[in-house]
Amino acid sequence: MGRPTVGIDCRLMQYRRAGISQYTRGLAIALAGLPGRDFELVLLLDRRDRDVAWIPPGVSAQRAITPAHHRFERWAWPLELAVRYPGLALLHSPDFIAPAGRFRKVVTVHDLYFVEHPEVMSADGARYYGGTANSAARADRIIAVSAHTAADIGRHFGPAAAAKTIVVHEAGAIPLIAARSEEAAQPYILFVGTFEPRKNLDTLLRALAQPEAVAVNLIIVGEPGWGTGGPAQLAQELGVAGRARFAGRVDDAELDALYARARGFVMPSLSEGFGLPVLEAMARGVPVVCAAAGALPEIAGAAALLHAPSDETALANHLGALWADPGLRADLARRGLAQAARFTWVRAARETAAVYRAALGHA
Repeated sequence: MGRPTVGIDCRLMQYRRAGISQYTRGLAIALAGLPGRDFELVLLLDRRDRDVAWIPPGVSAQRAITPAHHRFERWAWPLELAVRYPGLALLHSPDFIAPAGRFRKVVTVHDLYFVEHPEVMSADGARYYGGTANSAARADRIIAVSAHTAADIGRHFGPAAAAKTIVVHEAGAIPLIAARSEEAAQPYILFVGTFEPRKNLDTLLRALAQPEAVAVNLIIVGEPGWGTGGPAQLAQELGVAGRARFAGRVDDAELDALYARARGFVMPSLSEGFGLPVLEAMARGVPVVCAAAGALPEIAGAAALLHAPSDETALANHLGALWADPGLRADLARRGLAQAARFTWVRAARETAAVYRAALGHA
Protein backbone atom coordinates (compact mmCIF):
# COMPACT_ATOMS: atom_id res chain seq x y z
CA MET A 1 0.00 0.00 0.00
CA GLY A 2 1.45 3.35 -1.10
CA ARG A 3 1.71 6.56 0.86
CA PRO A 4 -1.48 8.65 1.08
CA THR A 5 -1.72 11.73 -1.12
CA VAL A 6 -2.22 15.06 0.66
CA GLY A 7 -3.26 18.07 -1.36
CA ILE A 8 -2.82 21.69 -0.32
CA ASP A 9 -5.14 24.25 -1.90
CA CYS A 10 -2.84 27.02 -3.18
CA ARG A 11 -5.28 28.68 -5.58
CA LEU A 12 -5.56 31.90 -3.56
CA MET A 13 -1.96 32.76 -4.51
CA GLN A 14 -3.16 33.89 -7.93
CA TYR A 15 -5.03 36.76 -6.31
CA ARG A 16 -3.16 37.62 -3.11
CA ARG A 17 0.52 37.30 -2.28
CA ALA A 18 0.49 38.13 1.44
CA GLY A 19 -1.48 36.90 4.42
CA ILE A 20 -3.01 33.46 3.88
CA SER A 21 -1.05 32.96 0.66
CA GLN A 22 2.21 33.61 2.48
CA TYR A 23 1.18 31.12 5.18
CA THR A 24 0.33 28.52 2.53
CA ARG A 25 3.63 28.98 0.73
CA GLY A 26 5.78 28.83 3.87
CA LEU A 27 4.00 25.74 5.13
CA ALA A 28 4.14 23.92 1.77
CA ILE A 29 7.88 24.52 1.41
CA ALA A 30 8.56 23.26 4.94
CA LEU A 31 6.33 20.21 4.50
CA ALA A 32 8.15 19.32 1.28
CA GLY A 33 11.47 19.24 3.14
CA LEU A 34 10.20 17.46 6.23
CA PRO A 35 12.46 14.50 7.10
CA GLY A 36 10.59 11.19 7.13
CA ARG A 37 7.48 12.63 5.45
CA ASP A 38 5.07 9.69 5.13
CA PHE A 39 2.66 11.17 2.57
CA GLU A 40 2.82 12.40 -1.01
CA LEU A 41 2.37 16.15 -1.35
CA VAL A 42 0.39 17.76 -4.19
CA LEU A 43 0.01 21.51 -4.55
CA LEU A 44 -3.18 22.64 -6.30
CA LEU A 45 -2.53 25.96 -8.06
CA ASP A 46 -4.78 28.26 -10.04
CA ARG A 47 -4.36 27.39 -13.73
CA ARG A 48 -3.28 31.00 -14.48
CA ASP A 49 -0.67 31.26 -11.73
CA ARG A 50 2.78 31.63 -13.28
CA ASP A 51 4.69 32.19 -10.03
CA VAL A 52 6.01 28.65 -9.63
CA ALA A 53 9.71 29.24 -8.89
CA TRP A 54 9.06 28.76 -5.17
CA ILE A 55 7.73 25.19 -5.57
CA PRO A 56 10.27 22.73 -4.10
CA PRO A 57 11.84 20.11 -6.37
CA GLY A 58 10.11 16.76 -6.35
CA VAL A 59 6.72 18.16 -5.29
CA SER A 60 3.82 17.69 -7.67
CA ALA A 61 2.02 20.87 -8.72
CA GLN A 62 -1.35 20.56 -10.46
CA ARG A 63 -3.38 23.21 -12.24
CA ALA A 64 -6.91 23.68 -10.91
CA ILE A 65 -9.65 25.03 -13.16
CA THR A 66 -11.97 26.41 -10.47
CA PRO A 67 -10.82 29.85 -9.25
CA ALA A 68 -10.67 30.61 -5.54
CA HIS A 69 -13.60 32.66 -4.18
CA HIS A 70 -15.61 32.23 -7.39
CA ARG A 71 -19.35 32.55 -6.87
CA PHE A 72 -19.85 28.99 -8.17
CA GLU A 73 -16.89 27.55 -6.26
CA ARG A 74 -19.13 25.83 -3.72
CA TRP A 75 -20.35 23.46 -6.44
CA ALA A 76 -17.55 23.51 -9.02
CA TRP A 77 -14.59 22.85 -6.70
CA PRO A 78 -15.93 19.60 -5.13
CA LEU A 79 -16.88 18.35 -8.60
CA GLU A 80 -13.42 19.12 -9.99
CA LEU A 81 -11.73 17.41 -7.05
CA ALA A 82 -13.87 14.29 -7.49
CA VAL A 83 -13.25 14.05 -11.24
CA ARG A 84 -9.62 15.14 -11.54
CA TYR A 85 -8.15 14.05 -8.19
CA PRO A 86 -9.97 10.85 -7.17
CA GLY A 87 -6.88 9.51 -5.37
CA LEU A 88 -6.71 12.40 -2.91
CA ALA A 89 -6.69 11.07 0.66
CA LEU A 90 -6.73 14.47 2.38
CA LEU A 91 -7.16 18.08 1.32
CA HIS A 92 -5.77 20.92 3.43
CA SER A 93 -7.73 24.14 2.84
CA PRO A 94 -5.65 27.02 4.31
CA ASP A 95 -8.32 29.62 3.48
CA PHE A 96 -11.02 28.63 6.03
CA ILE A 97 -13.38 26.69 3.73
CA ALA A 98 -13.25 22.90 3.22
CA PRO A 99 -15.12 21.66 0.16
CA ALA A 100 -17.42 18.65 0.22
CA GLY A 101 -15.80 15.39 -0.86
CA ARG A 102 -14.96 11.84 0.19
CA PHE A 103 -11.39 12.78 1.17
CA ARG A 104 -10.38 13.80 4.69
CA LYS A 105 -10.46 17.51 5.37
CA VAL A 106 -8.16 19.85 7.31
CA VAL A 107 -8.88 23.58 7.41
CA THR A 108 -6.86 26.45 8.80
CA VAL A 109 -8.79 29.17 10.62
CA HIS A 110 -6.73 32.32 10.97
CA ASP A 111 -9.12 34.72 12.65
CA LEU A 112 -12.83 35.03 13.51
CA TYR A 113 -13.01 38.78 14.05
CA PHE A 114 -15.47 38.99 11.13
CA VAL A 115 -17.99 36.78 12.98
CA GLU A 116 -18.49 39.42 15.67
CA HIS A 117 -17.90 42.34 13.29
CA PRO A 118 -19.50 41.44 9.93
CA GLU A 119 -19.34 45.10 8.97
CA VAL A 120 -15.62 44.71 8.23
CA MET A 121 -16.37 42.32 5.35
CA SER A 122 -17.00 43.20 1.73
CA ALA A 123 -20.04 41.57 0.10
CA ASP A 124 -17.80 39.02 -1.64
CA GLY A 125 -15.93 38.34 1.59
CA ALA A 126 -19.17 37.83 3.50
CA ARG A 127 -20.40 35.37 0.87
CA TYR A 128 -17.22 33.28 1.03
CA TYR A 129 -16.29 33.44 4.72
CA GLY A 130 -19.91 33.12 5.76
CA GLY A 131 -19.37 29.40 5.13
CA THR A 132 -16.76 29.08 7.89
CA ALA A 133 -19.12 27.53 10.46
CA ASN A 134 -20.26 24.83 8.04
CA SER A 135 -16.64 24.24 7.02
CA ALA A 136 -15.64 23.77 10.65
CA ALA A 137 -18.41 21.21 11.07
CA ARG A 138 -17.33 19.39 7.88
CA ALA A 139 -13.60 19.32 8.70
CA ASP A 140 -11.93 16.31 10.30
CA ARG A 141 -9.38 18.57 11.96
CA ILE A 142 -9.12 22.35 12.36
CA ILE A 143 -5.79 24.16 12.62
CA ALA A 144 -5.91 27.42 14.58
CA VAL A 145 -2.89 29.68 14.13
CA SER A 146 -3.05 30.89 17.75
CA ALA A 147 -4.56 29.97 21.08
CA HIS A 148 -6.64 33.14 20.76
CA THR A 149 -8.18 31.88 17.51
CA ALA A 150 -8.67 28.40 19.00
CA ALA A 151 -10.65 29.92 21.87
CA ASP A 152 -12.78 31.86 19.39
CA ILE A 153 -13.51 28.65 17.45
CA GLY A 154 -14.88 27.03 20.59
CA ARG A 155 -16.83 30.14 21.52
CA HIS A 156 -18.46 30.61 18.12
CA PHE A 157 -18.73 27.05 16.77
CA GLY A 158 -19.18 25.02 19.93
CA PRO A 159 -17.53 22.11 21.73
CA ALA A 160 -17.53 19.75 18.73
CA ALA A 161 -15.37 22.16 16.74
CA ALA A 162 -13.17 22.91 19.76
CA ALA A 163 -12.50 19.19 20.29
CA LYS A 164 -10.95 18.81 16.85
CA THR A 165 -8.99 22.09 16.88
CA ILE A 166 -5.20 22.06 17.23
CA VAL A 167 -3.06 25.17 17.65
CA VAL A 168 -0.18 25.33 15.17
CA HIS A 169 1.62 28.67 15.16
CA GLU A 170 2.79 29.88 11.80
CA ALA A 171 6.13 31.60 11.17
CA GLY A 172 7.44 34.63 9.36
CA ALA A 173 8.95 35.02 5.94
CA ILE A 174 12.68 34.42 5.69
CA PRO A 175 14.28 37.88 5.41
CA LEU A 176 15.87 38.56 2.05
CA ILE A 177 18.45 40.75 3.81
CA ALA A 178 20.47 38.61 6.21
CA ALA A 179 21.61 41.38 8.57
CA ARG A 180 20.05 44.51 9.98
CA SER A 181 20.98 47.53 7.88
CA GLU A 182 21.91 50.94 9.16
CA GLU A 183 18.97 53.20 9.88
CA ALA A 184 17.70 55.34 7.05
CA ALA A 185 19.07 58.89 6.86
CA GLN A 186 15.60 60.07 7.89
CA PRO A 187 14.56 57.54 10.56
CA TYR A 188 11.05 56.11 10.58
CA ILE A 189 8.75 53.68 12.33
CA LEU A 190 7.08 51.23 9.98
CA PHE A 191 3.42 50.20 9.72
CA VAL A 192 2.37 47.33 7.42
CA GLY A 193 -1.27 46.40 6.83
CA THR A 194 -4.40 46.77 4.76
CA PHE A 195 -6.29 50.00 5.34
CA GLU A 196 -9.39 48.65 7.09
CA PRO A 197 -11.01 49.51 10.45
CA ARG A 198 -9.51 46.55 12.33
CA LYS A 199 -5.96 47.76 11.62
CA ASN A 200 -6.75 50.88 13.66
CA LEU A 201 -4.70 53.22 11.48
CA ASP A 202 -6.80 56.20 12.59
CA THR A 203 -5.64 55.73 16.19
CA LEU A 204 -2.04 55.49 15.01
CA LEU A 205 -2.32 58.78 13.14
CA ARG A 206 -3.98 60.45 16.13
CA ALA A 207 -1.15 59.18 18.34
CA LEU A 208 1.34 60.69 15.90
CA ALA A 209 -0.36 64.05 16.47
CA GLN A 210 0.17 63.86 20.25
CA PRO A 211 3.00 65.95 21.79
CA GLU A 212 4.76 62.77 22.99
CA ALA A 213 5.24 61.62 19.39
CA VAL A 214 5.95 64.96 17.77
CA ALA A 215 9.40 63.86 16.52
CA VAL A 216 8.26 60.52 15.09
CA ASN A 217 8.12 59.77 11.35
CA LEU A 218 6.01 56.95 9.93
CA ILE A 219 6.17 54.97 6.72
CA ILE A 220 2.82 53.30 6.05
CA VAL A 221 2.81 50.30 3.72
CA GLY A 222 -0.48 48.90 2.49
CA GLU A 223 -3.51 49.33 0.28
CA PRO A 224 -7.12 50.36 0.90
CA GLY A 225 -9.35 47.55 2.11
CA TRP A 226 -12.94 48.36 2.99
CA GLY A 227 -15.03 50.24 5.54
CA THR A 228 -12.53 52.96 6.29
CA GLY A 229 -12.12 56.57 5.30
CA GLY A 230 -9.03 57.96 3.70
CA PRO A 231 -6.09 57.78 6.13
CA ALA A 232 -4.11 60.21 3.99
CA GLN A 233 -6.91 62.77 4.37
CA LEU A 234 -6.97 62.20 8.13
CA ALA A 235 -3.21 62.75 8.26
CA GLN A 236 -3.75 66.10 6.53
CA GLU A 237 -6.51 67.07 8.96
CA LEU A 238 -4.34 66.16 11.96
CA GLY A 239 -1.36 68.09 10.63
CA VAL A 240 0.91 65.04 10.45
CA ALA A 241 1.00 64.51 6.68
CA GLY A 242 4.62 65.65 6.57
CA ARG A 243 5.59 62.89 9.01
CA ALA A 244 3.36 60.10 7.64
CA ARG A 245 4.50 58.80 4.25
CA PHE A 246 2.12 56.47 2.44
CA ALA A 247 4.21 54.02 0.42
CA GLY A 248 1.32 51.99 -1.03
CA ARG A 249 1.92 48.42 -2.07
CA VAL A 250 5.55 47.30 -2.27
CA ASP A 251 7.18 44.08 -3.46
CA ASP A 252 8.92 41.60 -1.16
CA ALA A 253 12.40 43.05 -1.67
CA GLU A 254 11.22 46.63 -1.03
CA LEU A 255 9.34 45.55 2.10
CA ASP A 256 12.35 43.68 3.41
CA ALA A 257 14.53 46.77 2.89
CA LEU A 258 11.97 48.91 4.75
CA TYR A 259 11.98 46.50 7.68
CA ALA A 260 15.78 46.35 7.71
CA ARG A 261 16.25 50.12 7.99
CA ALA A 262 13.34 50.93 10.32
CA ARG A 263 13.88 52.37 13.77
CA GLY A 264 10.79 50.48 14.96
CA PHE A 265 7.59 48.75 13.92
CA VAL A 266 4.03 49.47 15.07
CA MET A 267 0.83 47.37 14.87
CA PRO A 268 -2.08 48.98 16.76
CA SER A 269 -4.77 46.52 15.54
CA LEU A 270 -8.10 46.11 17.30
CA SER A 271 -7.68 42.36 16.86
CA GLU A 272 -5.43 39.88 15.05
CA GLY A 273 -5.71 36.11 14.72
CA PHE A 274 -1.94 35.87 14.69
CA GLY A 275 -0.10 39.11 13.87
CA LEU A 276 2.50 37.97 11.36
CA PRO A 277 4.06 41.41 10.72
CA VAL A 278 5.00 41.63 14.42
CA LEU A 279 6.89 38.36 14.13
CA GLU A 280 8.56 39.43 10.88
CA ALA A 281 9.76 42.68 12.45
CA MET A 282 11.16 40.83 15.47
CA ALA A 283 12.90 38.29 13.24
CA ARG A 284 14.76 41.20 11.64
CA GLY A 285 15.77 42.75 14.96
CA VAL A 286 13.28 45.62 14.67
CA PRO A 287 11.79 46.77 18.02
CA VAL A 288 7.99 46.52 18.16
CA VAL A 289 5.07 48.49 19.59
CA CYS A 290 1.71 46.71 19.31
CA ALA A 291 -1.77 46.60 20.76
CA ALA A 292 -2.67 44.27 23.60
CA ALA A 293 -5.50 42.80 21.53
CA GLY A 294 -6.38 39.49 19.94
CA ALA A 295 -3.40 37.17 19.52
CA LEU A 296 -0.82 39.97 19.57
CA PRO A 297 0.19 39.52 23.25
CA GLU A 298 0.48 35.76 22.64
CA ILE A 299 2.81 36.26 19.68
CA ALA A 300 4.79 39.25 20.99
CA GLY A 301 5.22 37.89 24.52
CA ALA A 302 7.42 40.14 26.65
CA ALA A 303 9.32 41.42 23.62
CA ALA A 304 7.14 44.40 22.66
CA LEU A 305 5.70 47.58 24.14
CA LEU A 306 1.95 46.91 24.47
CA HIS A 307 -0.89 49.43 24.61
CA ALA A 308 -4.67 49.31 24.83
CA PRO A 309 -5.84 49.52 21.20
CA SER A 310 -8.05 52.58 21.78
CA ASP A 311 -5.53 54.49 23.92
CA GLU A 312 -3.85 56.91 21.53
CA THR A 313 -1.98 58.63 24.39
CA ALA A 314 -0.37 55.37 25.54
CA LEU A 315 0.53 54.59 21.94
CA ALA A 316 2.06 58.06 21.54
CA ASN A 317 4.09 57.54 24.72
CA HIS A 318 5.44 54.23 23.44
CA LEU A 319 6.28 55.67 20.01
CA GLY A 320 8.05 58.63 21.61
CA ALA A 321 10.03 56.42 23.99
CA LEU A 322 11.05 54.03 21.23
CA TRP A 323 12.07 56.93 19.01
CA ALA A 324 14.22 58.66 21.64
CA ASP A 325 15.82 55.81 23.60
CA PRO A 326 18.47 53.69 21.82
CA GLY A 327 18.91 51.54 24.94
CA LEU A 328 15.22 50.64 24.90
CA ARG A 329 15.40 49.85 21.17
CA ALA A 330 18.41 47.57 21.70
CA ASP A 331 16.68 45.72 24.53
CA LEU A 332 13.47 45.22 22.55
CA ALA A 333 15.44 44.09 19.48
CA ARG A 334 17.30 41.48 21.53
CA ARG A 335 14.13 40.19 23.14
CA GLY A 336 12.33 40.23 19.79
CA LEU A 337 14.94 38.07 18.09
CA ALA A 338 14.65 35.49 20.87
CA GLN A 339 10.84 35.55 20.67
CA ALA A 340 10.79 35.18 16.87
CA ALA A 341 13.15 32.20 17.05
CA ARG A 342 10.37 30.25 18.79
CA PHE A 343 8.26 30.35 15.60
CA THR A 344 9.68 28.35 12.68
CA TRP A 345 8.19 26.79 9.58
CA VAL A 346 9.98 23.53 10.38
CA ARG A 347 8.11 23.32 13.65
CA ALA A 348 4.84 24.32 11.96
CA ALA A 349 5.35 21.65 9.28
CA ARG A 350 6.09 18.96 11.84
CA GLU A 351 2.99 19.82 13.85
CA THR A 352 0.82 20.13 10.73
CA ALA A 353 1.96 16.70 9.52
CA ALA A 354 0.82 15.30 12.89
CA VAL A 355 -2.60 16.90 12.27
CA TYR A 356 -2.74 15.20 8.86
CA ARG A 357 -1.96 11.83 10.43
CA ALA A 358 -4.68 12.33 13.03
CA ALA A 359 -7.20 13.28 10.33
CA LEU A 360 -6.24 10.18 8.33
CA GLY A 361 -6.58 8.00 11.39
CA HIS A 362 -2.83 7.27 11.54
CA ALA A 363 -2.05 9.10 14.78
